[in-house]
Amino acid sequence: MEISYDGQLITVSLFVKFRGKSIEVHDVIIDTGSSHTVISPDILEEIDVRYEEGDPIYEAYGIGGSVPFYTKEMDQIQIGDFTINNVEIDVGMLPKEHNGLLGLDILKNYNFILDLDKLELYSKV
Repeated sequence: MEISYDGQLITVSLFVKFRGKSIEVHDVIIDTGSSHTVISPDILEEIDVRYEEGDPIYEAYGIGGSVPFYTKEMDQIQIGDFTINNVEIDVGMLPKEHNGLLGLDILKNYNFILDLDKLELYSKV
């Protein structure tokens, strides 16, 4: 699938499905420095993703300090033609201009290749 590069960040769009409802999420940063995939709660709220008692909570640490996240199992994530069923992602606040991070939990586990010459992302699976 085609990815975007704005001179600073590489982004992709993906579809998320939760309890039968779907949304397309734009401006998701392909982040090989992030161990987890994170989507903004502001975006996922549109398909009724909310914290529920028992959802795992933890803090992520980075240059800007720490931020709380919770983990939720999505019915499906679709990245281009590649579909992942029953996958856990983190839900947490990100800078306003970005809706998510596509992290190593998906990139590595599903053998994604990032071709920076062609600006394409694809899976070897």
